[in-house]
Amino acid sequence: MSLRSKETQVFFLAHVALLVIVGVGFARTFYLRGLFIPRPLSMTLQLHGAALTFWFALAALQGWLALTGRRAWHARLAWLAVVAVAGVLVTGLQVNTGVALQIESAGDPENMFVWANYMSLLSFVGLVALAVAQRRRLPAHRRLLLFASLSIIGPAFARVAFWPWVGQGVVIAPAFAGAGMLLLIALAVGYDLVAQRHVQPATWVGLGGLLVPIFAGTGVALSGAGFALLHHA
Repeated sequence: MSLRSKETQVFFLAHVALLVIVGVGFARTFYLRGLFIPRPLSMTLQLHGAALTFWFALAALQGWLALTGRRAWHARLAWLAVVAVAGVLVTGLQVNTGVALQIESAGDPENMFVWANYMSLLSFVGLVALAVAQRRRLPAHRRLLLFASLSIIGPAFARVAFWPWVGQGVVIAPAFAGAGMLLLIALAVGYDLVAQRHVQPATWVGLGGLLVPIFAGTGVALSGAGFALLHHA
């Protein structure tokens, strides 16, 4: 197997792994909600969950099409990414703003969750746009798409904090999200170091596009500026 084919396989498996993480993380509150939580989800949350699922499933499918040499289908289905990105962005903003407006204090730890989500949506759209611009440069295209998915994977890790055997809820959810994302980032960088002997430029771009907004969101949340913006606008 050529180096190019091996890399195609690695990135396909990476997207499958992300799809599994989403499935496990949201199993209790979305996919299998009826078994654990009797209250139904609002239509907005259902649409948001569907949009996120669609994105991660589409990314895995596209990876499989590339791996199996179905380039024509890969190109045709790429247009579905526009629908997926728009769905994630619009429903994400609606859900996040709804949560943000219910927060009653700048010191509420849920501010961290809210502003991390706002910034992750910014990262997601920006990295997908860069990936599209680099679609003819496959190494860069693959890495930018992977980091776009990583930018919105945090909430799947955060949901683990709400599982009964953890029982820490929103207090520790940002730590779960951050730790999970840092692990995946380390694996992505580690792959470049092992397979390429250096970190690819697109990986550095993806890393910056992921971390800078997260740190900015943390600063906005901790300073209270985000709470003030939404509650006194």
